[in-house]
Amino acid sequence: MKKIIVLATGVIRELFRRKDFYFILALIFAVIFYTGSFSFGGERGFYRYFKEIVLSLIYIFSVVIAASFASRQIPMEIESKSIYPLLSHPLGRGEFILGKFTGVGIISVLSFTCFYIIFVLSLLIRKDYSTPWMLLLEGYYLQILLLLFISSFAILLSLFLSPAANIVVTLLFYFGSNWFGVSMPGYVYFPHLELFDLKERIIHTHSIVPGWVILFLTVYAVCYITLFLYLSFLVFRRRNL
Repeated sequence: MKKIIVLATGVIRELFRRKDFYFILALIFAVIFYTGSFSFGGERGFYRYFKEIVLSLIYIFSVVIAASFASRQIPMEIESKSIYPLLSHPLGRGEFILGKFTGVGIISVLSFTCFYIIFVLSLLIRKDYSTPWMLLLEGYYLQILLLLFISSFAILLSLFLSPAANIVVTLLFYFGSNWFGVSMPGYVYFPHLELFDLKERIIHTHSIVPGWVILFLTVYAVCYITLFLYLSFLVFRRRNL
């Protein structure tokens, strides 16, 4: 466990060294300020417009961060040859995969948490209490599950694709699943990422999601994450470095 934590800590440091996170954070602030200056469609229409714009950006940017960090972890270690001293120590390849996934998962959760806190604070400042707090918490929790899903999926793809190609494929899969849904060929056989998206419920202030549904989606996500990480381990174990 200690080795996994050490690897994860190295991945987390990368978040604060790169400027991507700070740029996106500043951009979200700017969008909130800009959209907040609009006023049309009455108070109810404005609140819906505001939540739709901000939530869409937050969801998309959090997925982009997860995909971009996950896609380059293993290729970066191999290219820089820093993976050799790591594996020369008593560090198993399974621990290496779990360490990278843990680091990317923490980065994804931290980034999304910062973005989501800004969104919730903006609602409080505007005295928009139309969305149930439990629904906001459910939306936050399910998006975290989605980010962990995306992270594990991108880590698996990183063993076959370059970082750039990996990001493109991962984002196409995410947007295709959420936007095109049943129109995708063989859709029934793919993971249903749209199940984790409560954006429309939050925007239109629908009722909260039943607890049994949240539990089902948790098990659903954990099964896929475990599968992707196990496949990553099997592929990585057979690879000659």
